[in-house]
Amino acid sequence: MKSTPVVLASSVRPSRRTASVCALGMTLIEMTVTLLIVGVVVGLGVPSFLRALARHAIVAQAEELQDAVRVGRSEAMKRGGPVVLCRTEAGNTSQCAAAGGSWQTWLLFSDAGRNGAFGGADALVRQHLDASSRTTVVSSAASVHFESTGIAHSDSGSTVFLLGPADAVSADRALQRQVCVNPRGDVVVIAGDAACP
Repeated sequence: MKSTPVVLASSVRPSRRTASVCALGMTLIEMTVTLLIVGVVVGLGVPSFLRALARHAIVAQAEELQDAVRVGRSEAMKRGGPVVLCRTEAGNTSQCAAAGGSWQTWLLFSDAGRNGAFGGADALVRQHLDASSRTTVVSSAASVHFESTGIAHSDSGSTVFLLGPADAVSADRALQRQVCVNPRGDVVVIAGDAACP
């Protein structure tokens, strides 16, 4: 009979399975380096993400204003009478403002009374009530009047709306947009530093 050698438990080498289980942990240095890399990536990504959000808000508001001008011109020609796009104060959105300034809120209405003021006989075509905290919209014009012929004129002579970020930190000229309305009633959105056609 053959005798089998006795092997002591302390002399057995750990199996691969045991070694891999031991390697699953993370050292403090590895965790610190990982957190540092995550912090750098987030630090670099957040400003560009905020810039993208600001750009999107400005473009969306510019397109909404451009659409309001197109609808105003179209409604004036369809109704055969004047239609007015006017800025309102955020505290009183049912009345046209007397002077140019912030166009965060506005009214588009058919001017049945032909006086440029929104009244009981006037039909409301469109209204913008949401004052954005991300963007500013300013113009020297208080209102734009569309005639039945499609001609547009404002109380300030030229109609240019300048849109930009609300906070001064990101007051970047590359983010700014202009909505330009010419006397024929044509409207175009251009970059903030370009000249209106």
